[in-house]
Amino acid sequence: MTTEVSIFDRPFETPTDLLEAARKCGFPQDIIERARELKINRGIIEWWVKHDRPTPDEARKYLTAREKLMFGTMRARLATWNDDEALADLYANSPEDIGEWEVTVERSPYPFAQFRLQEHVAISVLEDRGVILAATGDSSRNALVGGKRTGLHIASAWRVRKEFRGQGLSRLLRMAEGPAVGWFGAYNYYYIRSGNFGALGWIKSFIPESVNAPAREGDIPGIPITVHHFDAAQVGDQLGIRLARPADVRRCVALINRTHRCQDMFRPYSTEFLEQRLDDPFWGEKPDFWVPVYGWPDYYVVEDEGRMVACGGLWDKGKHVREVWRHKETGEKQSFDTTALLDFGFAEGRDDAMARLIAYFIGLTHGIGRSYLVAPLEQLPRLLESVEKLRPTTETRALHFQSYSPEKDELIMEAALRRPYTDLAYW
Repeated sequence: MTTEVSIFDRPFETPTDLLEAARKCGFPQDIIERARELKINRGIIEWWVKHDRPTPDEARKYLTAREKLMFGTMRARLATWNDDEALADLYANSPEDIGEWEVTVERSPYPFAQFRLQEHVAISVLEDRGVILAATGDSSRNALVGGKRTGLHIASAWRVRKEFRGQGLSRLLRMAEGPAVGWFGAYNYYYIRSGNFGALGWIKSFIPESVNAPAREGDIPGIPITVHHFDAAQVGDQLGIRLARPADVRRCVALINRTHRCQDMFRPYSTEFLEQRLDDPFWGEKPDFWVPVYGWPDYYVVEDEGRMVACGGLWDKGKHVREVWRHKETGEKQSFDTTALLDFGFAEGRDDAMARLIAYFIGLTHGIGRSYLVAPLEQLPRLLESVEKLRPTTETRALHFQSYSPEKDELIMEAALRRPYTDLAYW
């Protein structure tokens, strides 16, 4: 008499030739058997064989992580709308160490706000009995690099709750990857805050080959990317400035593309792209539970003698994202909430019109009680001269920018970017 085996106890059937290929690549029999018992799909084993990775030790770590997620209380998955409170709680309890300061980037009351501005975004979470222990946001978009059409992928807002660091949770979190996360760009990039050596050490331990970045004396290695901060103040007037209308989009797109052409990492705008961003993200009336993030009420144009000469959007980032700096010894706290300049452009020779719009935005920032306006002006020196009287300060982060080499099956650090474009939706 035979006893039928439950479908939950049956190992995956893996072709004999594939198992033999895995053995020839150096994977011991115990790894192969354990992979079958844990129902690792054949695609993963094929990847191991084809790319001659991971090492047996790395494969065992992967299988241990898989086992934890299958039989323990932790779950790796994509975030849902109902995770808003738990996700906000994670970010409130995941500080970064920056020298003498502990920096917490709070994302509340609506933690999805910034991600709504990004393309093809997916948020992965690691949850244990209703508490989110770790999370990251992945986004992929089209862009130009070296004048060629390509794809960029960024992983941002990666956090592990402070009580659970050093336990290898990042490996478990990555097992939540779905099709949206898997938009692996031809280029991968991310920003590291100046002085965040803890993040650099974590990246080295997790993806060692990804930190072969240009050295910077006394700071995080990488390509320095600078944005400008303007303290909120009652400056600027509304002369010639008005809210944009749908009929303005075509002209705005032309101004944006003229302003940022020849910058690496810039995605040339289309009318459809800008409209969708301002529709937030769909046209028509929104349901009463919809949380406005950035749209038509935030987008302005500058006219001179009846012709549009500049345009730009003011995103109230501080409504849902803020930085809290706490001094480790004294306990002193400083909180910063900001606005950000998005989707901007101006006509040839009309830096003055764009400077007037920035001054107006500084006044709006003051009016809603935010700390300062952030603007990505590094690649526009003439515009910087035009706003110098507004006395901006700077913030510089390290950009790690890598390409994937199919021939070598590895990440290669790219340092030769021409005037890198910065979209503050991804900052």
